[in-house]
Amino acid sequence: MKPSREILPNQKVVLSEVARLRDCIREAMLQESRSMWLDLILEVFRFQAESNPVYQKYVHLMGVDVSRIQRIEDIPFLPVELFQRHRISVFRSKDQDANCFMSSGTTGSTPSQHPIDDLAWYDELAAAGFERLVTSWKNQPHFVGLLPGYLERNNSSLVHMMQSFMRKAGQTQPEDWFFLHDFEALEKRLLKKYDEGHPPDQPIFIVGVTHALLKLADRVKRQASRPAWLKLPLYVIETGGMKGQGKEQIRAEVHKALTVLSEGRAIGSEYGMTELLSQAWSDGAGIFSCPPWMEVRMGALNDPKGWVSPGKQGRIHVVDLANVSTCAFLATSDIGRCFEDGSFEVLGRFDHADVRGCNLMAID
Repeated sequence: MKPSREILPNQKVVLSEVARLRDCIREAMLQESRSMWLDLILEVFRFQAESNPVYQKYVHLMGVDVSRIQRIEDIPFLPVELFQRHRISVFRSKDQDANCFMSSGTTGSTPSQHPIDDLAWYDELAAAGFERLVTSWKNQPHFVGLLPGYLERNNSSLVHMMQSFMRKAGQTQPEDWFFLHDFEALEKRLLKKYDEGHPPDQPIFIVGVTHALLKLADRVKRQASRPAWLKLPLYVIETGGMKGQGKEQIRAEVHKALTVLSEGRAIGSEYGMTELLSQAWSDGAGIFSCPPWMEVRMGALNDPKGWVSPGKQGRIHVVDLANVSTCAFLATSDIGRCFEDGSFEVLGRFDHADVRGCNLMAID
């Protein structure tokens, strides 16, 4: 099949359409209408299939007639691996990019890059998703970031989100609440909060990568007496991530080890990635829920057009309407399982070269 010529709309029109679609998303958040979300998904698909040159080419290579798509199941989902090799955006020029989030990657790998035209949009939806699925901002939450590795870069979406949360929570100097490997400094900060009489109804969220949280938990276990700061209303949220920092453990083992930090409260989890602007959240047992502008489905492991039923293992596919200016339909590198209520769990990584029927990386 010979690729068709790319037709890119006038960028002023694209900019106007991005703004309009974002307003539609805000309106749908107020209406709580499933049919409205479905209509928006199809509308965003058609817009991106026309305006995003990489996605446009991928849709064409998949043999899809955009005008005939009426169901989410028929929408092509772009493999996230393409963010490593291409600028994924509806805007032709990098001049429109206010920032670019980059993945940490692993040694020798090419990091993913996600161009962001409006950081305020990312902040807005991240905060709205956290409020819907974790806690109300009226509860005056406080945040501690335990994110070694991410803090050594200045383009991490996770660090930016935590900085945004801290500012929204009134933490005027967010940099004072991020910690690399200095657990003693972290404990001193928390002990000061305890000594100052931090209110018990104002939750403190320790958000961190798995290996750092486990090291902190081990430090606490080895102390002769129980630290006073553990009496604070602490809630632990792990974001995953071992990456050569120790033996991989199943989530149940990790959460059991981390309960020493939360006085037995359930350990929360966050599911997000550089290629997504939305996050799914879990309040325990690693079962994630999505905000209404985000939806997770399971694709077949060896067929880019196939799907699996609830309860079956598959490749995690995400609809993320927050990605209105890049690509809202992504096939991730994670394996998971969906449930009837729309929640899901992550079971591992999907290691592949070519998926049967389509060389996913052959877009140049």
